[in-house]
Amino acid sequence: MTETNGLLARLRKAFRSLEDLPEVIPAAWRPGDATDPLPVETASVDDIAIAIVAANAELSAAIQRSSALEKLHRLAREAGAVGTDRAVDAALKREGL
Repeated sequence: MTETNGLLARLRKAFRSLEDLPEVIPAAWRPGDATDPLPVETASVDDIAIAIVAANAELSAAIQRSSALEKLHRLAREAGAVGTDRAVDAALKREGL
């Protein structure tokens, strides 16, 4: 185990809320190979801030997908669909389309 990995482990142990802290973050904004992730233990404060923005964008997209799926499910159920029916067909039928 390298010293930096040991430091990250110590940080996670000291702060239970950091148990889900990733080992690496995407680093597409940094010069060089954009596919190489950046180890959290070597990331600057600015690197972490940019990673937060990226994570929030991913979260927002996931919430939007989840909301759209929930609406489709609701529309299909309101149209009388059951578990094996095709949701899109039922939702369109409900709307008279």
